[in-house]
Amino acid sequence: MSAMWSEGEDELAALFDSLAEDVSGDVLRSAANAGAGVIKAEVIMRAPRVRGVLADNIYQKHIPELSTVTSQTYHVSWRKKSRAGESPYYGAWVEYGHWYVPPKPDGITWKRHRVATKAIYVPAHPFLRPAYEAKKGAALAAMQSKLKENVAAILEKHR
Repeated sequence: MSAMWSEGEDELAALFDSLAEDVSGDVLRSAANAGAGVIKAEVIMRAPRVRGVLADNIYQKHIPELSTVTSQTYHVSWRKKSRAGESPYYGAWVEYGHWYVPPKPDGITWKRHRVATKAIYVPAHPFLRPAYEAKKGAALAAMQSKLKENVAAILEKHR
């Protein structure tokens, strides 16, 4: 049998405790932000650009209510109401599809209009989910890279 002696166990334990506190805050949040940024860029690229309103209103937002010490949550979506100009209220219609009922022309009763016209299903043209599926690996790599960079900076600070 061999014996092993070590010194500095208390200092090492204190370093690990302080490292856990440092990593749980801004380090984890910045890594999650890096991943959300990759997904957001792909969503903007895939969003339909007839007028560009929908693509211009894609956002990423930190959700503190769903974030914990060990995980951070970001949403990537579109604004339902624009801050200025046109509103991209139709984002869900494009993503999931919708029914379209043609407007009633003048000079015809509602009853005749309902009989003469039928609702038309407009198929979905998803852009959010395919963007996530295409870039989830790249987002994970961006998060890992940012996490390594931030942890290295923290370790350098503790030397």
